[in-house]
Amino acid sequence: MIITLENKIALVTGGAKGLGKAIVNKLNASGAIVFFTSRDNNEIEKIKSLNIKNIYPLCADVSTTSGIQTIFDYINDKFGKLDILVNNVGHTLEITDPYTSKEDWSEVMNLNFLCHVEVTNKFLPLMKKNDWGRIINITSIAGLEISGPAPFNAAKAALTSYTRSVGRLLAYENKNIVMTAIAPGVVVTEGGHWEKILKENPEHAKKYLDERVPLKRFGEIDEVTDIVVFLSSDNASFFQGSIIQVDGGQSRHYMYYSYL
Repeated sequence: MIITLENKIALVTGGAKGLGKAIVNKLNASGAIVFFTSRDNNEIEKIKSLNIKNIYPLCADVSTTSGIQTIFDYINDKFGKLDILVNNVGHTLEITDPYTSKEDWSEVMNLNFLCHVEVTNKFLPLMKKNDWGRIINITSIAGLEISGPAPFNAAKAALTSYTRSVGRLLAYENKNIVMTAIAPGVVVTEGGHWEKILKENPEHAKKYLDERVPLKRFGEIDEVTDIVVFLSSDNASFFQGSIIQVDGGQSRHYMYYSYL
């Protein structure tokens, strides 16, 4: 299947590193004009210096209302539309204590869930005006089962539920706007958690794969980004509210009873 996203305008939040960077490059290679955000001005300047055609870095913090407004104004002024939104930004923020303060919980929930809601709400009117759009939320298998710190799990579960609920609603409101989510399992990304573990503690990585992942290997970055391209296209017209798991059979879901 050959998919072209020629003349489509895309935005990827958190696109300077890791999975976000790979998504930016894959969308661009598929023909899209891609904006991406990062709070790291050094990374922004580094990518700007490469002068890659149809890739536009934006230094902005999507966890804030003012940052989202800056992004919206820039894209709206330049093109007046947005076709593809990939809500990718997210992190545990190293907050792992389940009994931490409400402020810590709020910080994790905002970065991994609420800011995605705000970005979507900001750009959705442009999609409705254009009568076409694709919204892809990068969640995690942590949104389907216990797989990480409790605050992060709860935030990703909220994003997963949001995708299913609002994706279904959009199917009623406008059949040409499709919201979906991708829930990756253990995927090695440049500078990411598992790349570091493989370098620093390969025995732990092997033990994790043996005990948790039926396929006994890490996911490849292209196994995620290729799905992003598909979900960004006309081919995804029947995927409203779908949650696509890319996890080598790892996730068992909250209501799963294992006999193994």
